[in-house]
Amino acid sequence: MKQVQAFGPQDLRVVDVPEPAAGAGEVIVEVRACGICGSDKWFWNVERHSEYVAGHEVAGLVTAVGPGVRSLQPGDRVAVNNVKGCGECPACLEGAFIRCPNTVEHMGFGFSERIAVPERNCLLLDPSLSYEQGALLFDNWGTPYSALARTSMGPGDWAAVTGCGPIGLAAIGLAVQRGARVAAVDPIAERRQYAIAMGAELALDPAAGDHGLDAELRDFTGGHGLDYVVECSGRSSSYELAFRALAMRGTIVAIGEHARVTFDSSDLIHRHYTIVGSLYSGMTDGEEVQKLMVRGEIDPIRIVTHRFGLEDIPQRFGQVFEASGGLMKSVVVNGGGSGAGRI
Repeated sequence: MKQVQAFGPQDLRVVDVPEPAAGAGEVIVEVRACGICGSDKWFWNVERHSEYVAGHEVAGLVTAVGPGVRSLQPGDRVAVNNVKGCGECPACLEGAFIRCPNTVEHMGFGFSERIAVPERNCLLLDPSLSYEQGALLFDNWGTPYSALARTSMGPGDWAAVTGCGPIGLAAIGLAVQRGARVAAVDPIAERRQYAIAMGAELALDPAAGDHGLDAELRDFTGGHGLDYVVECSGRSSSYELAFRALAMRGTIVAIGEHARVTFDSSDLIHRHYTIVGSLYSGMTDGEEVQKLMVRGEIDPIRIVTHRFGLEDIPQRFGQVFEASGGLMKSVVVNGGGSGAGRI
């Protein structure tokens, strides 16, 4: 079968590899759609040939099942949760693989025609949803959904989302769906435009304006201050902003990775702030995101600007991380259509 492998810096190639085999409790999924995530950038910058293959936002068609598989069968359409746990601990038994205390494996290989995955990681796709929607279900939308589910955000709350890449845009859509009034903060004008399209009432450039970002946000909330800052950029400056702009008892929702943050604990204590951290999503989160999609309360396809075939990845992958040509979110689409009658 065909697979894209990395052989060095900016050297991706389509190669022929053996077909995967389904082990105990596993199914073979023919990849029909695979989102390209910002965390896939490593694949573009490897120093030498990598045996590991990127691509973890997968939806596709079950074509074979291994021994012990109970609920899936060939022909089922599924979205794949990209995190594999031990499968036996309490967290795994409730489908929260990312909280497994024993072993957490981040599954890739979505830039392949077929992959072997645990049955327990597969969510049956509703017939009304496309493979493309399914590919965005667990990571792109499930990640912010899982984070916001750990809060009480609701109607009347004031929120700012910092960092308006695909995850941040999904966070905006989900915050608006919850009834919050949302401001967006991002230095890239095109992303600010997308933020408005996703329901943000205000989109601010952190580096522009004489009025000052803090003052803009204070005016936006009518002087109340923010109830939530949903941090999706992984920048320390976003935390500095949060400590200045949050109202009493405000909450920072940390989604963006690798920010180094220094603060005085007195600022946290005296303002009664809460910090919530969350990584990826569980199976229950995926089920809830799918329900929102089916009911039309969120539309993940609104942020998809580019679609590539598997064979196009070597030539187009760099464009994803340059964010050139109007690219916001890209999806690798393989042939065959979907049970929903579209990609």
